[in-house]
Amino acid sequence: RGVYLNVPDWYFLNGSNKSAMGYREVNWSLPRERQIILGRQNIFDGTWKKTPSMGWMFVPLVQYHGGGAAATLEPLSEHLDAYGAHLAQNFGSGVQACYRGPRLYDTEKTKALVKKWVDFYKEHRDILDSDIIHVRRPDGRDIDCILHVNPQLKRKGLAMVYNPLGREVKRQLKLPLYYTGLTRTATIREQHGKNKKYRLDRVYNVEIPVAIAPRGVTWFVIE
Repeated sequence: RGVYLNVPDWYFLNGSNKSAMGYREVNWSLPRERQIILGRQNIFDGTWKKTPSMGWMFVPLVQYHGGGAAATLEPLSEHLDAYGAHLAQNFGSGVQACYRGPRLYDTEKTKALVKKWVDFYKEHRDILDSDIIHVRRPDGRDIDCILHVNPQLKRKGLAMVYNPLGREVKRQLKLPLYYTGLTRTATIREQHGKNKKYRLDRVYNVEIPVAIAPRGVTWFVIE
């Protein structure tokens, strides 16, 4: 009782609680920027057959398998962009990770960053732990997106959108809302912004405008 087992294989019926999401150990010795995009690919590919909370991810706060300073997040306060990206894509996917290092924050600014994404997860936990619709796989060449859906909740969906590019991206993004249970209209807001009503097309899609800062992230709540 009270013991949770991370087991790197599909042994849920034998008492394990999580399996590896599906990353390669040596990838965590690559430069930070590559770790981030590969991490999102791991989550995208690892959630076809399991819900987000069934798999764990990894964040090397200190050196892991080599790579030196270019591959590590310590000192955390000097790499807030990279640390924040890991937090955003893990919590934004509903995935918990092993944060390998002696501390989660080293300054008040770092602590505020950690708190921001922990609070985000707590606020949206029910929908973040729900099934994922795979909208666009991360490839580092354009925005990528996953969509959490659950027709039994008030929040029927939550779309996480990431921009890996070094420039702002503005475009229309098509979201497939069939598995949200919505049939005619959807009320969508970006983060804590104003609600806007959209009409679903004949195949239950909507198109929304997105504008994402360089290497930024945003989310849309769907009701």
